[in-house]
Amino acid sequence: MKKKIRHLLLDERGDSSYISTSIYILVVVIMIVFILSVFHIISVKQEMDHIADQMVKQIQLSGGVTADTTALFNALASQLNEVDNLNYQVTCSVNSSRIQIGTPFYVTIEGRCYLGGMWNFNLVPVDIRSHGAGVSEHYWK
Repeated sequence: MKKKIRHLLLDERGDSSYISTSIYILVVVIMIVFILSVFHIISVKQEMDHIADQMVKQIQLSGGVTADTTALFNALASQLNEVDNLNYQVTCSVNSSRIQIGTPFYVTIEGRCYLGGMWNFNLVPVDIRSHGAGVSEHYWK
């Protein structure tokens, strides 16, 4: 039986059998699903970069992390329901609630997405991180 299967798979006559055709179709479908999953991860990364940019603009204008910053993050993050553990962190050399004009700050957004294939099996976890940087434009007296 092994010799028949091996002979059938190694046959180079040019004609194709039902077995080889179904194997080719299966391989193509698996490749298409993998490519679509990778494009999904790339689009999530782009969305997270957009959220980081919007948060940098908001912090620049308000001069620090306020309740509006958290509300903006929650509003933008609610659109990304396929990302788990989505959170943000603002780092600054001074107090992040009152960032003086000209002081740089950094925004980091982290989340976990899955490379799952068909039916969202969540096979491979992918940690995604987006960064943003800005300088405060608010003068605190």
